[in-house]
Amino acid sequence: MFWGELLSENSVHLLSAPAVALLLSWLSNFWLSRWEKSENQSLRACLAKALRPPLLILPWLFCLFHLMHWFLDHENIEGHDWLAITETVASVLFPLWLVLRLIRELPTLALLSGAQSKNLESARTLSRFFHMVLIVLAVLVLAQKLGYSLSALLTFGGVGGLIMGMAAREWLANFFGGLMLMLDKPFKEGDWVRSPDRQIEGHVEHIGWRLTQIRNFDRRPVFVPNSVFTSIVLENPSRMRNRRIIENFGIRYEDLDKISVIMNHIIAGFLQHPELDCSEPHYARFLKYGDSSLECQVRVHVIPKGRVDFVRVQESVMLLIASAVEKAGADFAYPVVKVIQESGAEKGIASGDDSNP
Repeated sequence: MFWGELLSENSVHLLSAPAVALLLSWLSNFWLSRWEKSENQSLRACLAKALRPPLLILPWLFCLFHLMHWFLDHENIEGHDWLAITETVASVLFPLWLVLRLIRELPTLALLSGAQSKNLESARTLSRFFHMVLIVLAVLVLAQKLGYSLSALLTFGGVGGLIMGMAAREWLANFFGGLMLMLDKPFKEGDWVRSPDRQIEGHVEHIGWRLTQIRNFDRRPVFVPNSVFTSIVLENPSRMRNRRIIENFGIRYEDLDKISVIMNHIIAGFLQHPELDCSEPHYARFLKYGDSSLECQVRVHVIPKGRVDFVRVQESVMLLIASAVEKAGADFAYPVVKVIQESGAEKGIASGDDSNP
């Protein structure tokens, strides 16, 4: 009697359905593990990462709905209605979750395929855009499946959108500002940006739909609303081809005959320096006669664009100038003031002293 009750039809269902779900979940995990370890491991590992949670949960979802159908009282009409609504919602949201997980891996897939940074940013933009489009489509499909009229919903959405647009004007401005940033790409994550209109300067850490996070040189995070970037002038020093050095120095007047030798040494040093871009206009020239020196100027472009590397190369250029001056047997000029002191006799004559005839 005991075993007969234990192995009744309901008990068998209660045990067999989870057992089947467990087996299917284990088989899915086993297949994914074998599949991602075959050829092209990086690409397949990325796809397996996106597919594993949905495929492991799907058997248990079927098991749950099967048990609910089996044990739900057939006369409970309200319970069956709620179960049908739950199944409808799950039939829309579960595929949406699966597709969104795949779309989220677009930047990683682009990186694995050898895409450059520009294409990588495009993949991120597409991923975010498809996220929003799919969510809107899923809401419309779900509303239609639940029996709502799409025409009425869209009409209400138009009126409601107008009201919401007026109430959330700033939010919408930031949203479309973020969309323009992702489409126009004036900068990307990691770039050094600077605005002469606002006190904004630092490295971009994250570009969101509403805010862009910039970390300034004091290592403080600055959160800038995206609408700000539509109305300000923005510089992106990270996209410079190179950085320029212009330096003035003075040579003594007694070394006038050595000026050409010094300049030739400097130009030769520029051409031999591996971190100077001599394809850009560069020179070392004697400019003018100063008050106490022969004014000279050098101009050259530096290939490294980062601040630390630029200062390092600038230091080597300064030492190159000093070496050229030393090799020519010349010296730098220093400000000179000549003081002329008159003697007592000269003072008397100059002042017209007539005390002694």
